[in-house]
Amino acid sequence: METNARRLRADLPFRRVAVVLSGGGGLGAYEVGTLRVLERIGLRPSIVLGVSVGAINALVWVASGFRSESLRSTWDSLKPSSVGIRWYALGARAAGAFLIALALLEAVLTFADVPEVRHLVGLGRSAHVLPSRWSEVAVDTLAWSLVALAGVLLQLFSGRIEAALAHLTPAADPERLPRRLGAALLVLAILYPISLLFPFPWPHRFHLALVVLCALLWLAGRALGGSESLRRAVMRMLPETGGRGLWRSTARRRLIEGLLPADAEQRLFRGATRVILPACEIASGRMCYFVNAGPDLTSFAARLYDALDESFEFRTRGAAVEAALASSAVPLVFEPVRIGGREYMDGGMFSDQPVHAVLADGADAVLLVLLSPSRTPPRVSDDPHVVELAARIPQLVSWRNLRGELRSLPSGWTHGKPPLRLCLVEPDHALPGSVLNFNSATSAELMSRGETDAWRALETAGWLEPGHLETRGALD
Repeated sequence: METNARRLRADLPFRRVAVVLSGGGGLGAYEVGTLRVLERIGLRPSIVLGVSVGAINALVWVASGFRSESLRSTWDSLKPSSVGIRWYALGARAAGAFLIALALLEAVLTFADVPEVRHLVGLGRSAHVLPSRWSEVAVDTLAWSLVALAGVLLQLFSGRIEAALAHLTPAADPERLPRRLGAALLVLAILYPISLLFPFPWPHRFHLALVVLCALLWLAGRALGGSESLRRAVMRMLPETGGRGLWRSTARRRLIEGLLPADAEQRLFRGATRVILPACEIASGRMCYFVNAGPDLTSFAARLYDALDESFEFRTRGAAVEAALASSAVPLVFEPVRIGGREYMDGGMFSDQPVHAVLADGADAVLLVLLSPSRTPPRVSDDPHVVELAARIPQLVSWRNLRGELRSLPSGWTHGKPPLRLCLVEPDHALPGSVLNFNSATSAELMSRGETDAWRALETAGWLEPGHLETRGALD
């Protein structure tokens, strides 16, 4: 398809161009669209800084030699489970607590239902109890005791369950589990009337409760995979966890490691591009900028320290992965990441577009990619659930920080005769999806909009060679 895709102008006067990628979770596919445009025009920046999901995109893009194909194919198939957002692991913890309470209650009620026991506590008169009735009570009580044990195990090993799920290939058919649960529910329902036809001890109360429990789990599974209204209802019922985050870092670590090419070290540690991955150190509250090895780090670190920031070098492939993990450890959503005895979390809530950091590293021009319009803060739905409300706080903080960063730019960066020193890539209206919504259909639209907006921003800033026609499609 022919289009007015332009090349980077040959007389671009900037010596040290920086690309800054904002945080935004599931909206990060928009950045990949922009990176595809930069790949097409041949822009190889001297500095690439990424925050949160932008840290992952930035690290992989530089490590891949400024090629975006691996990122594009990954975002095309990305799901919440790909980054470790597993509602079933969260449900296992809640189900464990529920089973413990339910089993204890049922065990007491079952035992209290024996006439002799009711007589002893003054609830009824003594009556003759058939041996078969005692046997049924014993079986029922044993069954509920086993349920209580299952609840304890779910509570103790929910983390291991989640880690095991993170290493399993997701099922190709997402409807397989609901179908199997529905079949089990049908079998249990059929077995109950059959058990009434035979005079052997059977935990009838337990059987009925199990049918009800399976029915509730089946309905919850349908709700989580179904309409937004049902999902909202289930979200309101989810209890809070007392852990350090709802989910662990296992899946994100596996994702980043798989995206880095075999020769990543060559480009990360022997190339000419500085990679900066910010994270917030929990104990001190300082923003920490993890950087790959490069020249003039002493003056860079000194300038950051004056702004209550600090920097640390990462020198190995594994250290680069951990830095990207720390930068994308969204508070309360993912557990903090421990590096060198210190714990870090996503710094995007405090500085989502740290342009001052690339200026401290000597950038004389910046291409800044935003995931929401800079004029107004992102909108929230009319009836937000708890996750949306939690996500609203960092969105507002991010928008306020952005306004401060833009106002602190040196004079002449945003106005005057092109080429401008600031190239601002941003959507003209809210992007589809949300921070925790990783959806392949939405990702395709986000990447397309990122490409379109990048071409417009580069044209507006005067970074493109005028009048050159090029055939698009090599990257499509």
